[in-house]
Amino acid sequence: MASIASHNGTDIETGDNIMIAGLAFQVFTLLIFIGCSLDFAYRVYTRNRTLGADAFDQSDVARRTRNSVLFKGLLASLAISTILIFWRSVFRVAELSGGWEGELMGRQDLFIGFEGVMIIVACFVLNVFHPSVCFKEMMEGAGGFRSKKKGAVRSETETVVEKGGKSEVSSDGNQTA
Repeated sequence: MASIASHNGTDIETGDNIMIAGLAFQVFTLLIFIGCSLDFAYRVYTRNRTLGADAFDQSDVARRTRNSVLFKGLLASLAISTILIFWRSVFRVAELSGGWEGELMGRQDLFIGFEGVMIIVACFVLNVFHPSVCFKEMMEGAGGFRSKKKGAVRSETETVVEKGGKSEVSSDGNQTA
């Protein structure tokens, strides 16, 4: 709306306000996400401190994955990328709030630093610590990354029943007719 109004020589304030409201909503929802993430991290931390090794009843593969450097790197990269995207969004709200002729809008150095660099770093850390690399051991053999088994992931209670050259899955381990 702002672009069309600008080309037509009319007031662009409505379009600007919509853009600012959208970015402000993004900042608000990211702030809620950060708050929920911090609450979850705190609860996991206190549960682990209280219960020790029994805090998470999971397989050995899940324990090894959770304690690996790659998994901790994934958590750090998620935190870093969230903060960088939040920072970028706050900058964009401040930039647009000053208007198209405002002081921040004309600062190319701030735009490059708070727009381009933030997104490049966020993408970089998420690619270095990609979930497919961090969860590789859990996904091997379950139809995931570098797995010989390309079928669906089955729970431990499901079995594959061979019938006339076809495979059927039974939840209770009994053959189906």
